[in-house]
Amino acid sequence: MLALTFDVRPIRWTLCRAIGAFSASVYSSRLSGLQLREVPVPDLPGPEWVRLKTIYGGICGTDLMSIFQRNHPATMLRAFSSFPAVLGHENVATIEQCGPAVSDFRPGERVCVEPSLSCVPRGIDPLCGACAGGTFSVCENTAGGTLPAGAIIGMNCFTGGSWGPFFVAHSAQLHRVPDGIDDRTAVLVDPIACGLHAVLRRRPADDERWLIIGGGIIGLAVVAGIRAVGSRAHVTAIVRRREQAERMSAFGADDTLTISARASSAARYDAVAAHVGGRRIPIVFGNQAFVGGFDVVYDCVGTGRSLTDAMKFTRARGTVVAVGTSQIGVVETTPLWFSELTLLGASGRQIEDFEGRRQHTYEIVFDLIRAGRLRLDGLLTHTFPIRDYKAALHLLASRGRRGVVKAAFRHE
Repeated sequence: MLALTFDVRPIRWTLCRAIGAFSASVYSSRLSGLQLREVPVPDLPGPEWVRLKTIYGGICGTDLMSIFQRNHPATMLRAFSSFPAVLGHENVATIEQCGPAVSDFRPGERVCVEPSLSCVPRGIDPLCGACAGGTFSVCENTAGGTLPAGAIIGMNCFTGGSWGPFFVAHSAQLHRVPDGIDDRTAVLVDPIACGLHAVLRRRPADDERWLIIGGGIIGLAVVAGIRAVGSRAHVTAIVRRREQAERMSAFGADDTLTISARASSAARYDAVAAHVGGRRIPIVFGNQAFVGGFDVVYDCVGTGRSLTDAMKFTRARGTVVAVGTSQIGVVETTPLWFSELTLLGASGRQIEDFEGRRQHTYEIVFDLIRAGRLRLDGLLTHTFPIRDYKAALHLLASRGRRGVVKAAFRHE
């Protein structure tokens, strides 16, 4: 099958990093770790596994960080990955083949596959403490068991991923797509579930002021999740472009601050201070301190600067939630100590306590869509056949991203 594979080689990584400072096209060239090539259709690793035919494979920011080499090569995520990998963990697919021990699903059914390769897919018994408690996205065994290392589908050397026409998954990872939800909505379930999980990690009180840093799909998922759970918390979003501000408002933000990426730190901090009633205190070398701030701040970007800003924009004894895929970077941790903040991480999706029931985050998202409490129309703005991956990456790397909200590869 023809699939987009990714591998990391030190010499090529170094060359691409140097050339990439001048031309992003190197990241889809022969030098890069990303290649479109023929690979075998993956075999079923065991009797409880299924093979799936991809309909859409979402293009996640985490994938782009790897391709455009925004992750440090020594990131700890390397310990929970194996290469070469067919990329793509966001998906909607149909079941093509079921293993002999699969009894709850049948070929032809349409599903979304939760990508975590935790204890159950790995056949590990007894389950680790995290999996036993339903928090399998923080499984302790994603580099253990009889299978190669890999925390998720799309970042390992054995399952394949949704950037190829076929991949495999354990039956425990499957979630049927309800008949009333179309494919273009279903492929959005994973990023929306990640945002909703982040909201459920720190549930909003109606009298709180919340700040979301980042106007991409995860920022949208967080504000949509806040409103979907019925919260009346006051939500502000910091975005870079006017169209992002309009979307955040449409999804439930009370107000937005549009701050260009080129703005100085002083201008950025002054804008937030004027909005929330805080105070910027200049330091040396362009660094800033901040007094006052929001009750809860969500970092939906995942850079050193965004996490530093998130901590500084949070009031004393407030909460920061790190949602965007993090990385090795320079972060000022002074406010974490000085302001006695609570810092939470929110990674993936889990079994959640929601409205009196324990459900997987995907199932909650499906229910909220069907109930009209989540409306995702128009978020999938661009789709590409896999052969046009260079055009997709060029679009996603371009300044302003030309109206992209969410993009995906389609398989026909």
